[in-house]
Amino acid sequence: MKAPILLAVSLLLSVLPGHAGEAALAADVSQVKQSVLELNRELYQLEQDLLSPATTRLALYLSLQGGEYFEPLALEIRSEALPPVLHIYTERQIQALKMGAVQPLASLDAGPGQHTLQITLKGLDNSGQPQTLQLNPVVEKTTGPLLLELQVTDNPQQRRAQLQLQRW
Repeated sequence: MKAPILLAVSLLLSVLPGHAGEAALAADVSQVKQSVLELNRELYQLEQDLLSPATTRLALYLSLQGGEYFEPLALEIRSEALPPVLHIYTERQIQALKMGAVQPLASLDAGPGQHTLQITLKGLDNSGQPQTLQLNPVVEKTTGPLLLELQVTDNPQQRRAQLQLQRW
């Protein structure tokens, strides 16, 4: 790929005289660089679409609704057919979740069919004691993309948090 570009540049150098030629050459080189960058972006997008088509996409997100009764520390999602999703939370991430942010956890490739997930979210309750929220849902993946949101919601009646899985 570099050889045709170098050949074009050397031909331009031999044809254009003096400073006017140098300025025109610099403009042409800049234009060629821009074209190469655009082509590289298009090739990358094509590669992503081929490697991970929308039909196999499974995306996981996490949100914290309220956040009075639970503060996440670590998340683990496992399934037989999918790579594990592991995450340890920083203070900034916890603050962002409490302010209403939705965290993208993973974008995975999953074939159609049923997938059993083992979700474990470890954290602290409102008194600072360790608490583990667990969920073992079976999700049905069709031929379209599947977007799932793990929601940690406050339950004021029980004065504790609960973990739910929602489809987007």
